[in-house]
Amino acid sequence: MQLTKLDRWLKERFIYETHILTLRLPERELPSGVEIEDIEQNKGGDYRHRIMIKDNEIAQNMMQLLKEDHIMHAVHVVEGKNWYNQRIAPEGKSFTYMWILRFISIILVSAGGYGVFKLSQNEELRSTIMDTIEELKSGM
Repeated sequence: MQLTKLDRWLKERFIYETHILTLRLPERELPSGVEIEDIEQNKGGDYRHRIMIKDNEIAQNMMQLLKEDHIMHAVHVVEGKNWYNQRIAPEGKSFTYMWILRFISIILVSAGGYGVFKLSQNEELRSTIMDTIEELKSGM
């Protein structure tokens, strides 16, 4: 299904993480919101550190910092492992359209329930329905 701007924004803001692989860490202090993980030599190839960042602006600033310090790096954008991933971005579905359809369904069910309640309050209609049921029972 086609993703809306809201769907893309939700994925970018809450689901995607930026992983930056580097040979060495910069000498300067790293911005807040940055997690650093050491990589085993055989798993990361030549890279020794993985810098994980959830905010896109912080990731852009971090990449600029690495370029200024002439540190070789590779950037990967991955989906984070969060419990809410399937709720915000279900596979093959649009979050926006899913909630619009749920909202419309709730309105229709509520309107139908209210209509049935109002019809059940009508004494004349109830007596007609009961008479019809009695006629059907006697005919069988």
